[in-house]
Amino acid sequence: MRKVFIDGGANKGQSTKKFLSVWPDSDQYEIFMFEPNSKAPWISGKKTNLIRKALWIYDGEIDFYEKQPNSEANTILKEKTNLSKAKFKKHTVKCISLSKWVLNNFTKKDHIVLKLDVEGAEYEIIKDLYNNECLQFIDIMFCEIHGLKCGKSYDESLELIKLCNSSNLNIYNWNADTFAYDTYELDMYDEQFLKKEHKKWEKRGLK
Repeated sequence: MRKVFIDGGANKGQSTKKFLSVWPDSDQYEIFMFEPNSKAPWISGKKTNLIRKALWIYDGEIDFYEKQPNSEANTILKEKTNLSKAKFKKHTVKCISLSKWVLNNFTKKDHIVLKLDVEGAEYEIIKDLYNNECLQFIDIMFCEIHGLKCGKSYDESLELIKLCNSSNLNIYNWNADTFAYDTYELDMYDEQFLKKEHKKWEKRGLK
């Protein structure tokens, strides 16, 4: 059995560093960081791999919107850039089908921890994982559901939770700054948690 941590939307490596520092047996995990931003750092380690591609639902190329002047909240969703007052620089990056990559590289016997912070792309990616019966390969899923921040409704967000739950998989909220191994299960996405998140977004003027 292989132990694997997939860092989807690695950005500057914050999540991988947090995982390596707090996960009990992190030294036994293979790390795969997916980040199309050319500024993304490589985290040193014998089992650490940086793949400079955006996670998506097919292999190829896709438009990538890089937030200026920093690289926080980069996205492949043009509609997300329209909801922000920030400026974005558009360029083309390579993308990869997460479901295809998992199916080609792992088995259900492997222990896979998946973290997705992909600025709205999680809606299509999770649906694709479900449609390809790939959610069954994931043992623990962390994700930031972006909801109104990327123009998605409460019902669209709830659908992601239901798809995962139907595969006996929960979605836990991910925040690299505050993540604690002992309490992460308290931040599980369900209807109540999602409603609280949507109220926060609405207070920010998002609809």
